[in-house]
Amino acid sequence: MTETAANPGAAWDQAEEDALLASLPKEVGVLLIVAGIGGVLLPGPVGTPFLVLGGVVLFPNAFRRVDEGMKRRFPAFYSQGMRQVRRFVDDLDRRYPTPRPD
Repeated sequence: MTETAANPGAAWDQAEEDALLASLPKEVGVLLIVAGIGGVLLPGPVGTPFLVLGGVVLFPNAFRRVDEGMKRRFPAFYSQGMRQVRRFVDDLDRRYPTPRPD
């Protein structure tokens, strides 16, 4: 586990964010979309970052421009959203670790 994965509040650089998005399986993309819809419909967590990043995972060519646009136009919102997504993915990794080959 990397230092930033051990501390979800730590700052990630662009390479780590890109590696995270590239390594996520399609199932996690579906979970991000579902969490985003729940966040939009219900009060509480902000759902837009989950929707956008779920779209990036499922349809990288179509949503990469949306991701880059949000990063440029709303940097604080993007940073907060990425922190939420990293916490979500780190929690999934802790609860359901990837089996290691023996």
